[in-house]
Amino acid sequence: MRRSNAVKMAVFYPIYLLLSAVILYPLIWMIYSSFKGNEDIFSSVFALPDRIYLKNYSRVFTDGNMDIYFRNSMLISVVSVVGLLLFSSLAAYAFATFEFRGKTPLFLLFLVGLMVPPQALIISGFKVMSVLHLLDTYWALIFTYFGWTSFGIMVLRNFFQSVPGEIKDAARVDGAGHWQMFSRIMLPLSRPSLSTIAIFYFMWVWNEFIYPLVYMQSIEKYTVPLGVLFFNSQYQIEWGLQMAALTVATMVPLVVYYGFQKQFIRGILAGSLKG
Repeated sequence: MRRSNAVKMAVFYPIYLLLSAVILYPLIWMIYSSFKGNEDIFSSVFALPDRIYLKNYSRVFTDGNMDIYFRNSMLISVVSVVGLLLFSSLAAYAFATFEFRGKTPLFLLFLVGLMVPPQALIISGFKVMSVLHLLDTYWALIFTYFGWTSFGIMVLRNFFQSVPGEIKDAARVDGAGHWQMFSRIMLPLSRPSLSTIAIFYFMWVWNEFIYPLVYMQSIEKYTVPLGVLFFNSQYQIEWGLQMAALTVATMVPLVVYYGFQKQFIRGILAGSLKG
């Protein structure tokens, strides 16, 4: 057994290391290139910087208004994720607990949202927001993102159904109604699943590009992806500056994911206990 494990390690570990290097190197190259001046990038594209050039980052926030885009994205992402968690958990509890006519077809209709790309709804979404006079406002994006509940409903419904019936029966004996059952028992038990959903939703909303591009006309309302596009079109030759802007845009999702990766894995396992 030990010899077999040693052979597997000798064969597969170099492959894993090679794949990791292929995946991580563009990210690492982007980060250390952001600390180079423009002349250093063209003289030595793949070499490490000889000196740390911090002016790129100061210019990203002063000349490129990245602090405004960062604030906009953070506000929209946080409000959207809070709303998505609330709506997803309420709907999932209803599907896992109540029996009503059309329950299965309605649940399947929600799951269709996982198969329809958001870009397919951009025209209808634009018309709705235009009628509501919400274009060029944060609420246009937030209300749109509130509709992305399919993934959360699927994961939380599976988890709520996997909760042992003895816990629910004991709560009912103690006089707990559905709201007490939901808020005091189901939500605390589902924290790993909620963390997983929150991470997914945050990264989706933070990286979303097409809806801000269509809904937002004012530069001061731009999100980080739009800001990076505007920044790159304005500074086409200064590659170090562009690498700094891309690094700022990329770091937040990476920090969120790696900071909560244990809860992410735990939530995926918890949400897959019962289908």
